Amino acid sequence: MLPFNRSFFAIAVLVSAALTLTACGPKDTGSTGSKRRSSASAGHSAKKVGKENSKKAKKAKKTAGDCPAIGTGHKIIWVNNVEGAMNNIIAKDARMHCDPKSQAGASYQPIGQLNTYSVASGATKVTIISKKDSRQKALTAQNGGIAHVKTCADPDGKSYDGGQTKADTSDCWGQNFYDVAVDKNNKITQMTEIYGS
Repeated sequence: MLPFNRSFFAIAVLVSAALTLTACGPKDTGSTGSKRRSSASAGHSAKKVGKENSKKAKKAKKTAGDCPAIGTGHKIIWVNNVEGAMNNIIAKDARMHCDPKSQAGASYQPIGQLNTYSVASGATKVTIISKKDSRQKALTAQNGGIAHVKTCADPDGKSYDGGQTKADTSDCWGQNFYDVAVDKNNKITQMTEIYGS
């Protein structure tokens, strides 16, 4: 019986050793098992930090939301007047002042010298603020857009040609600031009247 016990014991040792070796993957060892757990914890922590950063970013967006962003290729202008048969827009660049913490919104200030702009075509989109309707209206340059800009920039009718009747200014917002897209030839390709405080 003794030889049988030795064989049994030897087989038991070999099976135990084989099971121990197969319990770990090719890159794993018993000592890195704790590293796997800590990397899982680190992954969980990274997800948690990611969520916190996402919440901070959303909060920052809400804060920055009180200050409008000017689109690429756009600028803000203040219209002084519109003149001539070609409806040249005489305007200054405008600077935006905005403190996201005040929640007062943006205010604008004309700066620099007057520049002359023309509209790219009669189909150019001009979005105006209708004071009567308390909303924005999408027009085109030839279908009321430039007429509104001209009327509101010159409420006294000083730049009108002789014989023209004074325009109705009751639909004017009154600040004459516009977000415009201007091409390389100084032609306005898009124009949107903007609110300011």
